[in-house]
Amino acid sequence: PAPPPLLSPPFVGPGTVLPMPRVVLALLAFAAALERPLGVDGVVPARGYVARRPALPAWQLQRRRGSSSHLLCAAGPAAQSKTSAARRPRLLLGALVLIYVSNQWCRALPASLVRFGSGGSAHEFMNVALELDEVQYGLLSSYAFTALYSVASLAAGAACDIFARAPVLVAASALWSGAAALQGCASSYPQLLASRAVLGVSQAFCSPAAYPLIGEAFSKDSRGRANAVYSSGLYIGYALASLSALANRRIGWRAMSLLTAAFSLLASATLAAVAAASRRATINRSPPQSPPLPSPLQRRRRQHQQPPQPPQPQPP
Repeated sequence: PAPPPLLSPPFVGPGTVLPMPRVVLALLAFAAALERPLGVDGVVPARGYVARRPALPAWQLQRRRGSSSHLLCAAGPAAQSKTSAARRPRLLLGALVLIYVSNQWCRALPASLVRFGSGGSAHEFMNVALELDEVQYGLLSSYAFTALYSVASLAAGAACDIFARAPVLVAASALWSGAAALQGCASSYPQLLASRAVLGVSQAFCSPAAYPLIGEAFSKDSRGRANAVYSSGLYIGYALASLSALANRRIGWRAMSLLTAAFSLLASATLAAVAAASRRATINRSPPQSPPLPSPLQRRRRQHQQPPQPPQPQPP
């Protein structure tokens, strides 16, 4: 017989039988032993192999057609759980961004609710309604908030190391939501001062709880991007506080304060829902725990409670 060609044709179609040199056959057999068999029915033929296109699974066919819903159905519940697990850190990051936006919005809002000088109505500006001077407003925006914020940050860091961070952050955001509502309902300067003090104490828990949550949810390869996205909430919150001066002319400073309180409460509820869903997924994914072994005292009680067994007959 004629010797096999040294080179194979460049194009291989389905069902094409190619003659192979012995060296190539030996390499194919070695590759089949290492990974998986090549050729028809997993057997490498003696003089050639059949180039076949392997049949794709159903979930790959659905991916090529661009249907994600059919992909999840074909892949089964395992793929659905993997997809939901991959989406869970992004949902947590979105909830944390909402929390940070509400934090900065409530903090910087009083600067858009005051105007000193001529002009201004009690419906539009807080200082006109409560008859505040510049010294009172300076105390309101500096020491009433900053001093308590600095002291409470030390206690907030210790609390976030002891307790679960997500419930701590949910409770803190609900508390500064109530402080923003108290600001909108204040009828005197002491009430306004108390609302800023509660706002400073509660907002001190935001960053000590948020950054460890991001570190736990994201790997070290994507943790920097996640922190950058979270930090954008600072500027979004200040931008909303600046735009509040435009809406303040229509709805008034009290309604504006209540609007920020409602947004903060919505962000708190969003974080609580995401944290609860993540906790349920963790519990469902954990393996079932075996029952604890009985103590020696429990073993003696069980032995005494068991009825005595009749003696076994001795063989002759």
